[in-house]
Amino acid sequence: MCFRPASSGVDIHCPHCSKKLPMMGNTVLKKCPFCKAAFDDADMTALMKELGMSDDEIAQQLGGGAAGGAAGGPGGPGAPGGPGAPGAPGAPGAPGAPGAPGAPGAPGAPGAPGL
Repeated sequence: MCFRPASSGVDIHCPHCSKKLPMMGNTVLKKCPFCKAAFDDADMTALMKELGMSDDEIAQQLGGGAAGGAAGGPGGPGAPGGPGAPGAPGAPGAPGAPGAPGAPGAPGAPGAPGL
């Protein structure tokens, strides 16, 4: 497996403790791993602007965009629902009744005399 360090070309800092935040792609953390302060929408907007995101991208990330709004959730208005949970397994069946004993076999043919 390949390990890639958490780095991008842009340094962003926590608005509360000013420590450098780790980045993986364009994912912005919702809480500082150092001071444990949760970021509100204003903090998130400032952090995303540091990443160079446009206002439309920021609105989508914060839930105010057309694709991520309340009209249809993350999949949009016409997206089908996800698969349901699997059902519980059925109860095992009762064992069958024992079979009738077989008929006795025919006696064997007599052997050749005198040999």
